[in-house]
Amino acid sequence: MKTSGKTFSIGKVFIFIGLGIYTIFVMFPIYWTINTSFKDINDVYSVPPSFFPPKPTLRSYKLILAGTPRIALTGSLIVSIIATSLAVILGILASYAFSRYSHKKLCSESMFFNVLSIRIFPPIAFLLPIYWFWKFMGLIDTYPSLIITYLAFNLPLTIWILRSFVDKVPRSVEEASYLDGFSFLQTFRRTTLPLIGTGIAVSFALCWVFIWNEFITAYLLSGKNVLLYTAYLPGLRRGMRIMWNQISAISVLAAIPCVLILIFFRKYLSRIYLG
Repeated sequence: MKTSGKTFSIGKVFIFIGLGIYTIFVMFPIYWTINTSFKDINDVYSVPPSFFPPKPTLRSYKLILAGTPRIALTGSLIVSIIATSLAVILGILASYAFSRYSHKKLCSESMFFNVLSIRIFPPIAFLLPIYWFWKFMGLIDTYPSLIITYLAFNLPLTIWILRSFVDKVPRSVEEASYLDGFSFLQTFRRTTLPLIGTGIAVSFALCWVFIWNEFITAYLLSGKNVLLYTAYLPGLRRGMRIMWNQISAISVLAAIPCVLILIFFRKYLSRIYLG
């Protein structure tokens, strides 16, 4: 018994050591980004690098919040909020139609696969025709072009995720609601939507992350009038120096919305892992 107890204790020690190493491996890039954001540009390029800012400064954050980067972050917020909200709202309606009316031609399995095929292909395969289309329409460097493009890429994802949740909602639950005198819209709002709340949270979080961190479409379709922060980052170069302190400051600020969304939806997202 003593031997087994020692073996168990040694096993726990190795587990904690492994978890500690993994935590350091995961958290170090985050720490280094925050550390760099508080450094002066001369300290960033110092050799050997310092693990703590020699002279902590908020200059990078002041530059970000007072100039073009602030406009870029604001543009990203506007595009992400509108495109994600539209993708989730339309995804809810479309997924319900594909789940409940699959016998209809417009909601058949073949049509469902056609919708998913948009997501199967990499976005870069569509960017050239998309660029020329928006240029022909005169909508390059506008909010509509970015919002509609991101909506087109993320709507299939929300439909695919939400349909699996709608399929799990028993039809008998909705039929019982009809017997209680509720209309279709009342049943959908009071019965179906709460039961697929986890899927809605997952869809919103994934769409937001994909749109918020996307670079190629933002770089291709944005410009002077509408600028997204991912498209602004390559411009942070001064001569032979890359302004890593400002890039780190933008990265820290850009991480805040994603963290807040994950915190807000944490109880829904945990259900995915807990079953």
